Amino acid sequence: MRSIPLALNTLREAIRDKILYVILLFAIILIASGVLLTTLSLNQENKIVMDLGLSSISIFGLIITVFVGTNLLNKEIDKKTIYLLLSKPMHRADFIMGKFLGLSLTLLIITLSMGLAFYAVLWYTSGGLSGIMPILESSAQALLLIYLELVVLTAVAVFFSTFATPIMGAIFTLAAYTIGHMSNDIVAFGKLSKNPVLEQISQLMFYVLPDLERLNLKNHLMTSAVPSEVLGGSLAYGLMYTLALLFLSMAIFDFKEF
Repeated sequence: MRSIPLALNTLREAIRDKILYVILLFAIILIASGVLLTTLSLNQENKIVMDLGLSSISIFGLIITVFVGTNLLNKEIDKKTIYLLLSKPMHRADFIMGKFLGLSLTLLIITLSMGLAFYAVLWYTSGGLSGIMPILESSAQALLLIYLELVVLTAVAVFFSTFATPIMGAIFTLAAYTIGHMSNDIVAFGKLSKNPVLEQISQLMFYVLPDLERLNLKNHLMTSAVPSEVLGGSLAYGLMYTLALLFLSMAIFDFKEF
């Protein structure tokens, strides 16, 4: 695929960005602070470490996704390199896919790095490998779903970057993240309002914007792993939404003039 070299180049550029290392350092420090918090708890060490660790990975992953994702296309335009790339035998769809895959690979490396720090703290507070084993499957599922959420948000950021400025793209992406975690509440509010217009708007938002609560199973995973059919349904939804949004991004970018 012609998008693979561009994806690897995007990965190399992201790895050279020092700001990412600063964000990653703050995330690891926050995850490690779980060791201190466990001293204030009574027999809740694993729950505190999992709650703090998974939340930190999710939040800092979101920051990186918004910071990098909304600048992917604009950076190439500012440096004038987009003209060189598109003058080669590369379809515009390959350009979008390459940028998306590059950032997704970057997020995979960052998520794995934060995940290692998370498991190191969990290993320390739970008394070794024997303490981790009962929650190994559930915590691994949680990390997988967090990464999938970041992939979906990457597709959202890429979509907005095809027609919006980086600042507006960041605002739109953060709005999609916030609303995506409140989608069920918004639908419930629309029904309670007894207003047909508000109810239709809430339903439209529910179906158009990503339902990120489908990928948010952290509370369930604190105690045990979720059934395979639930996990499979969440994975299928996330991947289908990502593909649909990438298709729209390619369609918009195909008509964009430079």
